[in-house]
Amino acid sequence: MNPMSLMTITTSIIMSTTLIITATHWLMAWVCLEINTLSMVPIISKPHHPRATEATTKYFLTQTLASMSILFAATMNALNTSNWEISLTTESMTMKIITLALMMKMAAAPFHFWLPEVAQGATTLTTLTILTWQKIAPLAILMANHNNTNLTILSFSAILSVLMGGLGGLNQTQLRKLMAFSSIAHTGWILATITLAPNISILTFLIYTMTTTPIFLMLNTSSATTIKDMGTMWTASPYLMLIMLTTILSLTGLPPLTGFMPKWLILNKMTAFNLTTEATLMAMFSLPSLYLYIRLTYVLTMTLPPHTSITQMKWRTPHKKSPQFLTTLTTMMILLLPLSPNM
Repeated sequence: MNPMSLMTITTSIIMSTTLIITATHWLMAWVCLEINTLSMVPIISKPHHPRATEATTKYFLTQTLASMSILFAATMNALNTSNWEISLTTESMTMKIITLALMMKMAAAPFHFWLPEVAQGATTLTTLTILTWQKIAPLAILMANHNNTNLTILSFSAILSVLMGGLGGLNQTQLRKLMAFSSIAHTGWILATITLAPNISILTFLIYTMTTTPIFLMLNTSSATTIKDMGTMWTASPYLMLIMLTTILSLTGLPPLTGFMPKWLILNKMTAFNLTTEATLMAMFSLPSLYLYIRLTYVLTMTLPPHTSITQMKWRTPHKKSPQFLTTLTTMMILLLPLSPNM
């Protein structure tokens, strides 16, 4: 891609997301969402592959439908109340439509079907952008109006997202699809406490982003695209295999790793608000996700690829030094749990 075009697109994505975070007017938020969507289209379609074109089309149509729903609901609300302020939108039906549209943008169940296909058609780093940065804008709008959102819709979507994220990834062999279902499950955890404790939702999103980023960077470094490819990672770099193992276990949410912190805080907060049934369901429905991650760690550390595999085996001699950013981020995502009482 032309460096000038890449710089323009990158600037558009960053600026549109920043403006959405600071916006107070529905029309401004809608315009920035459209700029954000249109900026992602050329990045997804960059590989000039039929799958990339298909992923671009699916992403564009889904995001456009959600944006149209937001504009429709905000316009109807303005006609009825003469009010365009995001934080002052109190009409029940308007907030229900906008909440459902934002859930579609975030790929929360039951509007999650587009994300695995788009993730599979995009490149590894583009998928990382879709699963992390592109969730900031709809999440910011939900946060701005968290007092007026419908708790029933968010709770139902949270429980369903955790379940579908786990079940959908069980029969996957493609790592990008698998990480997309992981993102759907974590979106459910983020939505669970938006109305109860937005600060916990922000913490959950930050920890998810900081855990997913090194995993995708390691997948990009090792050129692994399927679960089978992960079996050869130890031959290229035992160090890479070790930090990949611990980071995946942190994403699982197992103590004493950092990933346990948000789930612990969310379940604690939901129980404090007498949402014991919902908290129990979310904890139980996260078990398929646990199996999914444990399968990854099993393939990564305890299996060897069959001799019939056409994968070229690399020995450890040309070991590349790991970037300092990757090492620091991985260490944080493993060892931050003792800081949770201070948060």
